Amino acid sequence: MSQGDSIPLLIDPTTAPRYRLIQLQPALLELLESGQEADHLRLKSAGPNAPAFLCGYSRTFQLKQISQSNTLLLLSGDHESSSLSDTVPDEVTPDPLYATKLPGGYLESIPLSPQIDFSFVPYYEGADIKVAAAGSLSRSDVSARVPVSDYEFETAWIMAMGAEIDGCAYRLSDDLVVRVLPILVAAIQAEGLDYGKLWVNEVFDAVRTDEDEPVAVVEAILRRFSNNRNEPYSLDTTKLTQWLGIKMLSEHAFREVDMDEIMEKWEQSLPPVLDLTCDLSLLTGQYVQPTAKTIRYLPCATLPRDPGRRFEQLFAVKSSWLHEDILPFLNDIETDKVKSNTLIMKFAKKKVVKGKTYIGKRGV
Repeated sequence: MSQGDSIPLLIDPTTAPRYRLIQLQPALLELLESGQEADHLRLKSAGPNAPAFLCGYSRTFQLKQISQSNTLLLLSGDHESSSLSDTVPDEVTPDPLYATKLPGGYLESIPLSPQIDFSFVPYYEGADIKVAAAGSLSRSDVSARVPVSDYEFETAWIMAMGAEIDGCAYRLSDDLVVRVLPILVAAIQAEGLDYGKLWVNEVFDAVRTDEDEPVAVVEAILRRFSNNRNEPYSLDTTKLTQWLGIKMLSEHAFREVDMDEIMEKWEQSLPPVLDLTCDLSLLTGQYVQPTAKTIRYLPCATLPRDPGRRFEQLFAVKSSWLHEDILPFLNDIETDKVKSNTLIMKFAKKKVVKGKTYIGKRGV
């Protein structure tokens, strides 16, 4: 190649600290090309030394530093530095390229279905009970400390019955909700309000004659048991029934109890003005039956995420499972590439007895 055909390459060491490479995998590319997702794009972390996360509107990616020995160069046809602009005239050589040697590595982007921890947010026990450790964080402070997307945070906040009261963020305690729920439902019924079209202020006005709780408590309960996130709320009695059943079962978290006893407590906890039915299928993924007449609280969310450890714990509770009974405890750890049956084949064994498929521990 003649001198006239060559392109000068100039190395600029001053701009390298301004650049980091991020792996642009398909899921992240899809996020960047979505207007709604990209508009909410930001980096979040739980603390100075905690991992970094790239969050869009509804998706979260963990960023992990990957080191490599290959030389990485970023090329540019322009340059801001006037000191590098005096090159050979264009009629003799083409415009130069400027190269920045980048750090030896990149950030891997890993899609996550995060498990959100609100344990640092205090419980609100009620207006007549002084909170032992008053909250000092606002709702926005809590959101900033939880490195997930806005949609994922809002979903978890609703499920936790989060509420901001007097500028402080709280989670409503289960005992408070159990006490307020029948009053709230009875007030809605007495005022002839439409369960499918509930406005917070109308419900609050109906409830306040019997309760001194602030409007934020009423709204947190309505949102938790609604089919939609915004007003007007649509009360879902199935969600309400399910939550009460889990609550009654969780009171016996460390022992197996008589099935009839739990079913009776569950039925008694339901608001009497509603014609609701207790169905054990509503508690799928929350319990195990050691025997035909006993039940034990076993929430899937508390089990290890690692598949091997998950099976170990399941078999420690019960040595043999019906295939259909164990599947709800595997759904949250399966992926597009790894299905529940694949996990069973790797970490357990199947056995068919009288037409029923049982899952047991390997080597037993």
